[in-house]
Amino acid sequence: MLNKRFLSAVIGTFCVFLILRAGGILLLITVGFLIRFGLDEFFQFAEAKGAKPNKTWGLIGSLVLLLVVYLKSNNFVLPISTSSVVIVFLYLLLLKNLFISSKEGTSAIFDSATTILGVLYIGGFFSYFILIYNFTFSGEQLGEILIWIPIISSWMTDTFAYLVGMKFGKHSLAPQVSPNKTIEGAVGGVVGSVIGVLVYGSLLPLTIKERVILGVILSVASQLGDLVESSLKRDAEIKDSGDLIPGHGGLLDRFDSLLFALPTFYYLLIFLG
Repeated sequence: MLNKRFLSAVIGTFCVFLILRAGGILLLITVGFLIRFGLDEFFQFAEAKGAKPNKTWGLIGSLVLLLVVYLKSNNFVLPISTSSVVIVFLYLLLLKNLFISSKEGTSAIFDSATTILGVLYIGGFFSYFILIYNFTFSGEQLGEILIWIPIISSWMTDTFAYLVGMKFGKHSLAPQVSPNKTIEGAVGGVVGSVIGVLVYGSLLPLTIKERVILGVILSVASQLGDLVESSLKRDAEIKDSGDLIPGHGGLLDRFDSLLFALPTFYYLLIFLG
Protein backbone atom coordinates (compact mmCIF):
# COMPACT_ATOMS: atom_id res chain seq x y z
CA MET A 1 0.00 0.00 0.00
CA LEU A 2 2.82 2.39 0.94
CA ASN A 3 4.75 1.58 -2.25
CA LYS A 4 1.62 2.18 -4.35
CA ARG A 5 1.02 5.48 -2.55
CA PHE A 6 4.63 6.58 -3.08
CA LEU A 7 4.61 5.58 -6.76
CA SER A 8 1.35 7.47 -7.35
CA ALA A 9 2.83 10.55 -5.67
CA VAL A 10 5.98 10.44 -7.81
CA ILE A 11 4.07 9.97 -11.08
CA GLY A 12 1.54 12.61 -10.07
CA THR A 13 4.24 15.15 -9.20
CA PHE A 14 5.97 14.58 -12.53
CA CYS A 15 2.69 15.03 -14.43
CA VAL A 16 1.89 18.21 -12.49
CA PHE A 17 5.34 19.59 -13.33
CA LEU A 18 4.88 18.93 -17.06
CA ILE A 19 1.37 20.38 -17.11
CA LEU A 20 2.40 23.54 -15.26
CA ARG A 21 5.40 23.98 -17.54
CA ALA A 22 3.14 23.80 -20.57
CA GLY A 23 0.28 25.89 -19.14
CA GLY A 24 -2.24 27.25 -21.62
CA ILE A 25 -4.81 24.90 -23.08
CA LEU A 26 -3.24 21.83 -21.45
CA LEU A 27 -3.69 23.38 -18.00
CA LEU A 28 -7.27 24.36 -18.87
CA ILE A 29 -8.08 20.81 -19.98
CA THR A 30 -6.42 19.34 -16.88
CA VAL A 31 -8.40 21.56 -14.52
CA GLY A 32 -11.51 20.64 -16.48
CA PHE A 33 -10.85 16.96 -15.81
CA LEU A 34 -10.22 17.70 -12.11
CA ILE A 35 -13.59 19.43 -11.97
CA ARG A 36 -15.32 16.61 -13.80
CA PHE A 37 -14.09 13.87 -11.45
CA GLY A 38 -14.31 16.09 -8.37
CA LEU A 39 -17.97 16.80 -9.10
CA ASP A 40 -18.67 13.08 -9.47
CA GLU A 41 -17.28 12.45 -6.00
CA PHE A 42 -19.06 15.43 -4.43
CA PHE A 43 -22.39 14.46 -5.96
CA GLN A 44 -21.80 10.97 -4.58
CA PHE A 45 -21.81 12.53 -1.11
CA ALA A 46 -25.04 14.37 -1.91
CA GLU A 47 -26.73 11.23 -3.25
CA ALA A 48 -25.75 9.32 -0.11
CA LYS A 49 -27.82 11.89 1.81
CA GLY A 50 -30.83 11.38 -0.46
CA ALA A 51 -30.33 14.34 -2.80
CA LYS A 52 -30.61 14.05 -6.57
CA PRO A 53 -28.32 16.77 -7.90
CA ASN A 54 -28.43 17.55 -11.58
CA LYS A 55 -25.02 16.20 -12.61
CA THR A 56 -25.20 17.36 -16.21
CA TRP A 57 -26.15 20.92 -15.34
CA GLY A 58 -23.58 20.96 -12.56
CA LEU A 59 -20.80 19.93 -14.93
CA ILE A 60 -21.88 22.39 -17.63
CA GLY A 61 -22.10 25.25 -15.14
CA SER A 62 -18.69 24.44 -13.66
CA LEU A 63 -16.98 24.19 -17.07
CA VAL A 64 -18.56 27.41 -18.32
CA LEU A 65 -17.34 29.14 -15.14
CA LEU A 66 -13.85 27.71 -15.71
CA LEU A 67 -13.82 28.83 -19.35
CA VAL A 68 -14.86 32.39 -18.46
CA VAL A 69 -12.13 32.53 -15.78
CA TYR A 70 -9.57 31.25 -18.31
CA LEU A 71 -10.53 33.74 -21.03
CA LYS A 72 -10.70 36.73 -18.69
CA SER A 73 -7.38 35.89 -17.01
CA ASN A 74 -5.84 35.74 -20.51
CA ASN A 75 -7.18 39.23 -21.28
CA PHE A 76 -10.05 38.23 -23.56
CA VAL A 77 -12.82 40.83 -23.52
CA LEU A 78 -16.09 39.16 -22.53
CA PRO A 79 -19.51 40.73 -21.92
CA ILE A 80 -20.00 38.55 -18.82
CA SER A 81 -18.29 38.23 -15.45
CA THR A 82 -17.70 35.10 -13.40
CA SER A 83 -20.30 36.21 -10.86
CA SER A 84 -22.79 36.63 -13.72
CA VAL A 85 -22.14 33.03 -14.79
CA VAL A 86 -23.11 31.81 -11.31
CA ILE A 87 -26.22 34.00 -11.20
CA VAL A 88 -27.40 32.91 -14.68
CA PHE A 89 -26.73 29.27 -13.85
CA LEU A 90 -28.72 29.53 -10.60
CA TYR A 91 -31.52 31.34 -12.45
CA LEU A 92 -31.82 28.56 -15.05
CA LEU A 93 -31.43 25.80 -12.46
CA LEU A 94 -34.33 27.13 -10.41
CA LEU A 95 -36.48 27.67 -13.49
CA LYS A 96 -35.88 24.06 -14.52
CA ASN A 97 -37.90 22.93 -11.51
CA LEU A 98 -41.02 24.36 -13.16
CA PHE A 99 -40.78 21.95 -16.08
CA ILE A 100 -40.08 18.63 -14.37
CA SER A 101 -42.64 16.42 -12.75
CA SER A 102 -42.42 15.92 -9.03
CA LYS A 103 -41.20 12.42 -8.28
CA GLU A 104 -41.03 10.58 -5.01
CA GLY A 105 -37.79 11.28 -3.24
CA THR A 106 -36.98 14.49 -5.16
CA SER A 107 -36.74 17.92 -3.61
CA ALA A 108 -36.50 21.12 -5.66
CA ILE A 109 -34.74 22.88 -2.77
CA PHE A 110 -32.36 20.10 -1.73
CA ASP A 111 -31.47 18.99 -5.26
CA SER A 112 -30.88 22.53 -6.53
CA ALA A 113 -28.86 23.46 -3.44
CA THR A 114 -26.50 20.50 -3.75
CA THR A 115 -26.06 21.16 -7.48
CA ILE A 116 -25.07 24.81 -7.02
CA LEU A 117 -22.86 23.93 -4.05
CA GLY A 118 -20.99 21.49 -6.27
CA VAL A 119 -20.47 24.18 -8.90
CA LEU A 120 -19.11 26.66 -6.35
CA TYR A 121 -17.07 24.23 -4.23
CA ILE A 122 -15.55 22.14 -7.02
CA GLY A 123 -15.83 24.28 -10.16
CA GLY A 124 -15.23 27.59 -8.40
CA PHE A 125 -12.32 26.58 -6.17
CA PHE A 126 -10.46 24.61 -8.86
CA SER A 127 -10.72 27.63 -11.17
CA TYR A 128 -8.21 29.42 -8.93
CA PHE A 129 -5.53 27.26 -10.56
CA ILE A 130 -6.04 29.41 -13.66
CA LEU A 131 -6.26 32.71 -11.79
CA ILE A 132 -3.01 32.11 -9.92
CA TYR A 133 -1.20 30.78 -12.98
CA ASN A 134 -1.98 34.03 -14.84
CA PHE A 135 -1.33 36.33 -11.89
CA THR A 136 0.92 39.35 -12.44
CA PHE A 137 3.09 40.02 -9.38
CA SER A 138 5.01 43.31 -9.00
CA GLY A 139 4.58 43.93 -12.71
CA GLU A 140 5.92 40.51 -13.72
CA GLN A 141 4.12 37.42 -14.99
CA LEU A 142 5.20 34.91 -12.34
CA GLY A 143 2.22 32.58 -12.33
CA GLU A 144 4.21 29.51 -13.34
CA ILE A 145 6.35 30.00 -10.23
CA LEU A 146 3.58 31.26 -7.96
CA ILE A 147 1.28 28.29 -8.50
CA TRP A 148 3.74 25.97 -6.76
CA ILE A 149 3.47 27.81 -3.43
CA PRO A 150 -0.02 26.54 -2.46
CA ILE A 151 0.87 23.11 -3.91
CA ILE A 152 4.09 22.85 -1.88
CA SER A 153 2.36 24.23 1.21
CA SER A 154 -0.45 21.67 1.07
CA TRP A 155 1.95 18.79 0.36
CA MET A 156 4.30 19.80 3.20
CA THR A 157 1.34 20.32 5.53
CA ASP A 158 -0.08 16.86 4.79
CA THR A 159 3.32 15.16 5.10
CA PHE A 160 4.47 16.84 8.32
CA ALA A 161 1.02 16.60 9.92
CA TYR A 162 1.01 12.85 9.25
CA LEU A 163 4.58 12.23 10.46
CA VAL A 164 4.36 14.43 13.56
CA GLY A 165 0.89 13.17 14.39
CA MET A 166 2.04 9.54 14.16
CA LYS A 167 5.05 10.19 16.40
CA PHE A 168 3.81 12.74 18.92
CA GLY A 169 0.03 13.02 18.45
CA LYS A 170 -1.93 12.79 21.72
CA HIS A 171 -4.60 15.49 21.67
CA SER A 172 -7.41 15.15 19.14
CA LEU A 173 -7.92 18.12 16.83
CA ALA A 174 -11.51 17.50 15.67
CA PRO A 175 -12.79 14.24 17.18
CA GLN A 176 -16.29 14.60 15.74
CA VAL A 177 -14.98 15.02 12.20
CA SER A 178 -11.65 13.20 11.95
CA PRO A 179 -10.63 11.32 15.12
CA ASN A 180 -7.12 10.49 13.84
CA LYS A 181 -6.03 14.11 13.39
CA THR A 182 -4.22 15.65 16.35
CA ILE A 183 -3.26 19.13 17.52
CA GLU A 184 0.39 18.08 17.50
CA GLY A 185 0.04 16.94 13.89
CA ALA A 186 -1.63 20.22 12.95
CA VAL A 187 1.25 22.20 14.45
CA GLY A 188 3.71 19.96 12.62
CA GLY A 189 1.82 20.66 9.41
CA VAL A 190 2.19 24.41 9.92
CA VAL A 191 5.94 24.01 10.54
CA GLY A 192 6.30 21.90 7.39
CA SER A 193 4.41 24.47 5.32
CA VAL A 194 6.53 27.34 6.63
CA ILE A 195 9.72 25.44 5.78
CA GLY A 196 8.51 24.69 2.26
CA VAL A 197 7.30 28.24 1.54
CA LEU A 198 10.44 29.78 3.07
CA VAL A 199 12.71 27.74 0.83
CA TYR A 200 10.70 27.88 -2.39
CA GLY A 201 9.52 31.45 -1.82
CA SER A 202 13.11 32.68 -2.08
CA LEU A 203 12.59 32.53 -5.86
CA LEU A 204 10.01 35.32 -5.55
CA PRO A 205 10.16 38.98 -4.45
CA LEU A 206 8.85 38.07 -1.01
CA THR A 207 10.41 38.99 2.32
CA ILE A 208 11.09 36.31 4.94
CA LYS A 209 8.25 37.70 7.03
CA GLU A 210 5.83 37.46 4.10
CA ARG A 211 6.91 33.88 3.37
CA VAL A 212 6.39 32.85 6.99
CA ILE A 213 2.94 34.46 7.04
CA LEU A 214 2.04 32.73 3.77
CA GLY A 215 3.28 29.39 5.11
CA VAL A 216 1.19 29.67 8.28
CA ILE A 217 -2.03 30.90 6.63
CA LEU A 218 -1.86 28.42 3.74
CA SER A 219 -1.25 25.53 6.13
CA VAL A 220 -4.28 26.50 8.21
CA ALA A 221 -6.37 26.81 5.03
CA SER A 222 -5.13 23.40 3.82
CA GLN A 223 -6.03 21.71 7.09
CA LEU A 224 -9.45 23.36 7.12
CA GLY A 225 -10.02 22.09 3.59
CA ASP A 226 -9.09 18.58 4.72
CA LEU A 227 -11.47 18.79 7.68
CA VAL A 228 -14.29 20.13 5.49
CA GLU A 229 -14.04 17.16 3.14
CA SER A 230 -13.81 14.81 6.14
CA SER A 231 -17.03 16.33 7.51
CA LEU A 232 -18.76 15.78 4.16
CA LYS A 233 -17.64 12.15 4.03
CA ARG A 234 -18.67 11.56 7.64
CA ASP A 235 -22.07 13.11 7.01
CA ALA A 236 -22.51 10.89 3.95
CA GLU A 237 -21.04 7.90 5.84
CA ILE A 238 -18.45 7.35 3.10
CA LYS A 239 -14.88 6.34 3.98
CA ASP A 240 -13.08 7.50 0.81
CA SER A 241 -14.38 9.85 -1.84
CA GLY A 242 -13.36 7.30 -4.50
CA ASP A 243 -10.53 5.12 -5.79
CA LEU A 244 -9.31 7.22 -8.71
CA ILE A 245 -5.74 7.62 -7.38
CA PRO A 246 -4.03 4.34 -6.33
CA GLY A 247 -2.95 4.46 -2.70
CA HIS A 248 -4.62 7.82 -2.09
CA GLY A 249 -8.34 7.19 -2.60
CA GLY A 250 -10.46 9.64 -4.53
CA LEU A 251 -9.54 12.89 -6.20
CA LEU A 252 -11.03 14.93 -3.38
CA ASP A 253 -9.08 12.89 -0.84
CA ARG A 254 -5.91 14.12 -2.53
CA PHE A 255 -6.99 17.67 -3.46
CA ASP A 256 -9.21 18.64 -0.51
CA SER A 257 -6.40 20.64 1.14
CA LEU A 258 -5.46 22.40 -2.08
CA LEU A 259 -9.07 23.37 -2.79
CA PHE A 260 -8.99 25.73 0.20
CA ALA A 261 -5.35 26.78 -0.22
CA LEU A 262 -5.82 28.01 -3.81
CA PRO A 263 -8.39 30.80 -3.22
CA THR A 264 -6.69 31.72 0.07
CA PHE A 265 -3.37 32.19 -1.72
CA TYR A 266 -4.94 34.16 -4.56
CA TYR A 267 -6.45 36.74 -2.23
CA LEU A 268 -3.27 36.90 -0.18
CA LEU A 269 -1.42 37.74 -3.41
CA ILE A 270 -3.85 40.56 -4.08
CA PHE A 271 -3.31 41.85 -0.55
CA LEU A 272 0.48 41.65 -0.86
CA GLY A 273 0.69 42.89 -4.43
